[in-house]
Amino acid sequence: MLYKKKGQAGGAVSALITLIVGVGVATLVLIFVASLGGQVWETVEDDVDAITNETIRAHIRDGVVNGFDALEQTGEYMPLIVLAVVIGVVLLIILGFTAFGGGGMRGSAL
Repeated sequence: MLYKKKGQAGGAVSALITLIVGVGVATLVLIFVASLGGQVWETVEDDVDAITNETIRAHIRDGVVNGFDALEQTGEYMPLIVLAVVIGVVLLIILGFTAFGGGGMRGSAL
């Protein structure tokens, strides 16, 4: 294949692999952080309840609740993150086959 010899197909393939791996890793991170965080909280919740200082106990509980709220909000933005990655990869592929990336037709406006 002519394109493969010149290296044009390699950039598109690597961009698609990066897209698939990146989205997969981001999804797995969100799943594992949520499930492991919940398990850790269930394990230490009795220890937190055993703290006698109400102020410290309230701060710990507030921190945990805020952490899970942030994780939930990040999960809600996941489709937007995936869309941004897909648009970036598509632009990379398109520019890879044009004069900007060194391939495609070698014409110019002047």
